[in-house]
Order: sequence, then C-alpha cells, then structure tokens
Amino acid sequence: MMMVSKIFSLLQFFTLLYLFTITFASAEEATALLKWKSTFKNQNNSLLASWQPSSDAFNDWYGVSCINGRDNLSGTIPPEIGNLTNLIYLDLKINQISGTISSQIGSLVKLQILRIFGNHLNGPIPGEIGYLRSLTKLFLGANSLNGSIPASLGNLTNLYFLFLYNNHLSGSLPKEIGYLRSLTTFSLGMNFLNGSIPASLGNLNNLTLLYLYENHLSGSVPPEIGKLANLIEAYLETTS
Repeated sequence: MMMVSKIFSLLQFFTLLYLFTITFASAEEATALLKWKSTFKNQNNSLLASWQPSSDAFNDWYGVSCINGRDNLSGTIPPEIGNLTNLIYLDLKINQISGTISSQIGSLVKLQILRIFGNHLNGPIPGEIGYLRSLTKLFLGANSLNGSIPASLGNLTNLYFLFLYNNHLSGSLPKEIGYLRSLTTFSLGMNFLNGSIPASLGNLNNLTLLYLYENHLSGSVPPEIGKLANLIEAYLETTS
C-alpha cells in the first residue's frame, strides 16, 4: 500500500487541462466539445462555463484548469471525441467519468498525453489506441477496465510512461510491449494478468520502474530482465 500511495503522490499534482494546438476551432470540433459537455451530469460546473455555442472554442475555451486535482465531472466519453483531431493533451484524472473508452479515440493522432486515471471506466482498452503514435504518456490506472491488453500498444514507440495499474485486466502480457524502447515507467500492478513475463521486456533499455505486483503471473522471471541496466525498482511477483 505504501508503494501505491507513492505512485499517487507522484501524479496528484498535475492539473486538469484540455489543450489545443491551433487558434480557432472548426464547427465540427466545437460541436464535438458541446456534445461531450452535454453528457456531464453537473452542467452547472463553473469549469465548463466558457463552453458556449456562441464563443470561439479555441480562444474562449482555450484551457480549463484547476488546482484542486478533483472536479467531480460526471459523464461518459462520447464517440464524437474522435472529431477533436487537433487535441494534443487530454487530462480527466480523478473524476466520475464512466462507461467505455470509445474506439474513436484512435482518431486523435496528434494526442501526446492522455490521463484518465482515477475514474469509473469499464470495458476493454480499445485496440485503436495503438493509432496514437504521438503519445508520450498514457495513464489509464485506477478504473475498472477489463479484457486483455491490446497488442497494438506496441505501436506506441514514443511512450515514456504507461500506467495501467488497479484495473480488471486479464490475459497474458503481450510480447509487443517489448517494442516500447522509450518506456521509462511501466505500472501494471493490481490486475488479473496470467501467464509468464515475456522475455521481450528485456528490450526496454530505458526502463527505470517496473511494477507487475498483485497479478496471477506464473513461471520464472526471464533472465533478459537482467539487461535492464537503468532499472531502479522492480516489483514482479510471480508464482511457480
């Protein structure tokens, strides 16, 4: 539990921020944002006050930020999120977002940072997330996501941080994770994964933190893990 608290302490200082890269919005993108707003149950939330049809979404809606780390936004992520093709940073951490992650998220090809940890998301991680080749940080931990880890995550070769901890993920750890050679932190603890630790993890030369604790992994730790010269902490916990 101490380790879990430490992970949260590293994350909790980030603020809520929706960040766009251009100075004006298309009508389609503005409509998509309003559609998303309509799914929130607390429509009077002051953080959303500037999201109005008559305003310019990339000037008047440029950023939504807070310093408290929790905003109690409640709703779902609609398929229309796929229209926000200029989005580069999406942070919805520690809210009341429920439902599934739409496969349309794969359309956000400019997205660099995705933080949706600490919500009530369920269902699988869509394989389309592998289209987000610009991603450097992916935080999906502390939800109720289930199903297997898609092999398409191996396409995210620019990824530095991958947090999938504290979900209901099952199945084996795909060997394609070994393609993520930029990865420095991989947290997958507190899930229901089984099978062995793939030898391909030994390819992650930049890895400093590896957390696989509280799963149902079996077999021996592959000797290739010994190649990880930059590794500072590793919690693997397998059963024979």
